Amino acid sequence: MIIRFPLGGTALIAFGWLACVLAGWVPAGIPAATLSAEESVGPLEVLYITGGCCHDYDAQKEIITRGLESRARIRTTVIHEGGSSTDHKVSLYTKPNWSKGYDVVFHNECFAYVKDPAFLKLIVAEHEKGVPAVLMHCAMHCYRAGNDDWFRFCGITSPGHGAHYPYTATLIAEHPILRGLPKNWEIPNEELYYCDKVWPTATPLAEAVSREKQAPQTVLWTNQFGKARVVGTTIGHYPKTVEMPAFLDLLTRSTLWAAGKLNDDGTPADGLARPVVQAAADWAASVKLPPAEQAKAVRLFNGRDFAGWEGHIDPYWSIADGTIVARNDASSPPKVSTYLLTTKPYRNFRLLLEGQLAESEMHSGVSLWGKKFEQDGETSSYQGHLVMFPSGWGLYDLFRRKGLSGDQNGKAKAAGKQHDWNQMEILAIGSRIRLVVNGHFAFDWTDPAPELCVAGPIGLQLHSNTVPQEIRFRGLVVVEDPQDVLVTATPVP
Repeated sequence: MIIRFPLGGTALIAFGWLACVLAGWVPAGIPAATLSAEESVGPLEVLYITGGCCHDYDAQKEIITRGLESRARIRTTVIHEGGSSTDHKVSLYTKPNWSKGYDVVFHNECFAYVKDPAFLKLIVAEHEKGVPAVLMHCAMHCYRAGNDDWFRFCGITSPGHGAHYPYTATLIAEHPILRGLPKNWEIPNEELYYCDKVWPTATPLAEAVSREKQAPQTVLWTNQFGKARVVGTTIGHYPKTVEMPAFLDLLTRSTLWAAGKLNDDGTPADGLARPVVQAAADWAASVKLPPAEQAKAVRLFNGRDFAGWEGHIDPYWSIADGTIVARNDASSPPKVSTYLLTTKPYRNFRLLLEGQLAESEMHSGVSLWGKKFEQDGETSSYQGHLVMFPSGWGLYDLFRRKGLSGDQNGKAKAAGKQHDWNQMEILAIGSRIRLVVNGHFAFDWTDPAPELCVAGPIGLQLHSNTVPQEIRFRGLVVVEDPQDVLVTATPVP
């Protein structure tokens, strides 16, 4: 089976052995390079500088540093100063050779009223002599010292921004840092910066139309500043945008490219790939998909962290040995079922996964075609369809119609395993949901209300309960817009 990761890579997984071909990331991890390469090359050292007004920099620094370090062999050092001020002078910049020891400086600061030309010169001179940089969002509005030193370094001149609204970032160039991004990339509610000037040393990569100016504004670009490679983006006002896997992928590729460590196909160079932690078994990745689907298969879970997922993680969700674990003890039973949800919605898809009920007899399930839902104080419940396992196999409509289909002729129970791993294929196309359990066709159901079959996150359920329970999930390979045929049922129905 060929698995393509969201940044365009592949990993070939065969029965009994694993051969990884490095070509991209899963939502928060990069397929493994050889151990010898990792041992011979140290991590990329990134200095992350942040602070200032108008943004949730506490949240952003956690999201970005974790995102970079989980996607590539990057080590970040954080300098966070200035509170919510606009005129703070970061103390590090006054030290001679302040960037020494770092491969890239990531500027995510907002100090527009630092107007000292001599202080500004301390910053840009370090980059001009060759220190690579990544600049994000409000960094473009910093250091208005009455000259163009900062804007030449940034690569654009941005005087301000418009209202907050969703927009489409359209890719207008070919570049390795763009690998895996859609041509028209939908950005959620954001702050679209005006771009009055693109400097001759800069190359725009993406633009978006401003509602106020009724004209395209550059939102992503590269710049050559002296001897330094620079990548800049005005995207990134809200943590909700910053935590998008595609945006974190972009920041990681940008950081690697600035350092000269990104291959032309958008993959890390020189042993900087971050290996995916594989679960003990990887049935989902071993499934043979139709040829047309092999390049579209994507891992939803990287085995390392919850990038690309959201939910009531503390205290219910954890990771162990490359497996997602949902657990509660007697002191913390969920009063309402809680879900770990993909941050990306899915409409027509094939999902391959394994699930195990390790403790308790309460069922779990996989939710789809719905939305994150708040109920009785639980903010990460779900309204939509639920494919249940392994107690009470069947289909349920959460917070709407309740039961939709029981275990059709007992097929799922006959094929299922109560406290062992269950291999499952869920095929959801149109208004029809089919399930295969451990190689056996289990049920086939078509919703008589197709208007309720809408794109939504895929969710993993920890059911409400009053006793300790534990459910485990692994594999989680998804193919969007699959062929209308089951691939794990023998014989095929």
